[in-house]
Amino acid sequence: MRYIHDTQDFTIEDSTVVTLGKFDGVHLGHQKLLGIVKEKAGEYGAKAAAFTFDHIPVSLCSLPNQSFIMTNLERRKVMEKLGMDILIEYPFTNSLMNMEAEDFLRNVVKRQLNAGCVVVGTDYTFGKDKRGNAGMIAAMADEIGFEAIVVEKECYENREISSTYVRDELRVGHMETVNMLLGRPYSVCGVVAKGSQIGRTMELPTINIYPPAGKLLPPNGVYASVTLVDGEKFYGVTNVGIKPTVKSSSEISVETFLFGFSGDVYGSSVEVQLKHFQRPEMKFDDIDALHKQIDADVAFAKELFLI
Repeated sequence: MRYIHDTQDFTIEDSTVVTLGKFDGVHLGHQKLLGIVKEKAGEYGAKAAAFTFDHIPVSLCSLPNQSFIMTNLERRKVMEKLGMDILIEYPFTNSLMNMEAEDFLRNVVKRQLNAGCVVVGTDYTFGKDKRGNAGMIAAMADEIGFEAIVVEKECYENREISSTYVRDELRVGHMETVNMLLGRPYSVCGVVAKGSQIGRTMELPTINIYPPAGKLLPPNGVYASVTLVDGEKFYGVTNVGIKPTVKSSSEISVETFLFGFSGDVYGSSVEVQLKHFQRPEMKFDDIDALHKQIDADVAFAKELFLI
């Protein structure tokens, strides 16, 4: 997959079928758009492309929520798995924020992206003061020179699937619903770092990753999880939080005990998929009490996974 980022100075020579949006989470609604893009690209002999933004700087637009379901790297990996030929991560600048909607369609979508077909959801907005919308794209398509496809929203349990829906469920730890909306397990990716080493003293060695501040996490607590290490899958239990029994730092970590794993993966990239919320994080009186609870957590997860 071609990945264009950190620049507005580019032009795609190949004709594209492109979808436009933020794509935070790349949930089932987004996947519906991407599927249509791939289908149309195949019909037209064009490149399947997705156009999105780097995260919006607070200095330009102070949003009430600057946390995201996935990092840019996680979004890129999912886009590639879903078969996109090109992912454009356009820098969000002051000039872009104040660009008129018609100019965005002519100068960015048609000239830079070389769009022969544009696929958007019914709620897509763009341009200065969000004056552009899906209706404008459909109305101007013939004049500018591309086909417009406006796609109805997908629904789950009588609610439109959206990134907001995913965030709402994630914040309360409803992992089964989150994973249903995403069409895949919610995950945290990162490089394994050294932790407190307390797990080794209990013969329960763990791996630790530290997600970036902008990554939206579920509530602090213990989760039944699946971790991908060098393409191999390991069941386990994961603690999301500050580990109050063994440390006083406020830095949140994602610490996982992998069943049947004893290798050294420090410095390696792993993906931790959270499947089920088991219990909130808590502070225990001592290490023995913590060890006893971890044994119970492990037993619960193994029963859940039927192993």
